[in-house]
Amino acid sequence: MMIAFPEAVERLAVALGGGPSARLAASALIEADALGMPRFGVDILDEWSADAAPLPADAAPQAVSWRDCSACFAPLAVAAATLELCDAARRMGVAVVFLRGVRGFGRLAPFVRHLADAGLIGVAGAEGPPFVAAHGGTRPVIGTNPLALAMGQGAERVVIDLASSSGTMADVRSARAEGRPLQEGLALDGMGQPTRTAAEVAALLPRGGQVGSLLGLMVELIAGVAGGGRGDPEGRGVFLLAIDPGAAAEAADIQNRLAGLQRDWVDGGGHWPRGGGQSAEAALDAAFVQRLDAHLARMSAQKGR
Repeated sequence: MMIAFPEAVERLAVALGGGPSARLAASALIEADALGMPRFGVDILDEWSADAAPLPADAAPQAVSWRDCSACFAPLAVAAATLELCDAARRMGVAVVFLRGVRGFGRLAPFVRHLADAGLIGVAGAEGPPFVAAHGGTRPVIGTNPLALAMGQGAERVVIDLASSSGTMADVRSARAEGRPLQEGLALDGMGQPTRTAAEVAALLPRGGQVGSLLGLMVELIAGVAGGGRGDPEGRGVFLLAIDPGAAAEAADIQNRLAGLQRDWVDGGGHWPRGGGQSAEAALDAAFVQRLDAHLARMSAQKGR
C-alpha cells in the first residue's frame, strides 16, 4: 500500500508532538526517503526517545545565539531553531544560531528552503567527526561538512545542498557489506594511499580537490570553531544563518534578479538546483510504509510506559 507524502508527514508530525517544529522535522525526514536517501530519512527515528528534551528557548529573539542540543532529538531541534531564526531575522535583519551536540538530523536543504519560503536568504552548515582528509593530506581532519543555501520563492527558488567530500562513510559501509569496490578518487587507506577497497578506508577525499577541501574548512571554521562544535563528544556543530533582504534601506529586487540569473544559467546549459523538494502528489511505497509503521509503533510504546 502506498502512502501520500502529506499523509506520511502528518502521521509522523503527530508522533513527534505536533506543531510547526514537528511538521518541519517530519517533512525533512520523509522527503529524504522520497528522494531515495533512507539514511537521512525516518531511520533517524532510531535516535528518538520519549524523554528527549525540547530545544532550550531564548527569552527573546537574538541576532546571535548558541544552543546545546545534546539532550534533544536532533531533527526537532534543528526545526525549532529554524523557526525561531525566521522571527529573529525579520526583527533584526540578520540572525544566526549555533547548535552544539547535534546528532543525526538528515539533510540541510529542507531547513534552508523553509527560510527561503519565508522571504529570507538561508545558509546552513554542519561539521562532524573527522572522516575527510585535507587536499594533499593523508589522514582525516574534518567531517563531510555539508553547506546549504536557499533563496527566492516559487519557480525561481534555488536550493543548494552539497557535502564537501567525494562520498560518505555510509557509502563505504554499503560497499563493504556488498563486497563491491569503491569509485576511484573516493578514499585513502591507512598509509595515505588511494584505495578502492572499502575495508581499507581510513579517510575520504574532498570533493573537487582543493575547492572541496576549502569548502569543508569554511564550514569547520564556522560550525566547529566559531560555533564550538569541533571536538564535542556529544555530537556535531551546526550553524543556521538567515538574512532578510527587505531589511536594507534600499532593498534589492531579489526575485527579479534571481529570475534573470536562472534564465542565464539554464540558457547556458546549467542545471538550476532545487534541493529535492517534494510535491503534494508524491507518494512513498509499501516498504516505506512498513518502516514508518514500525517506528511509530515503537514511539507509541515508549510514550505509554
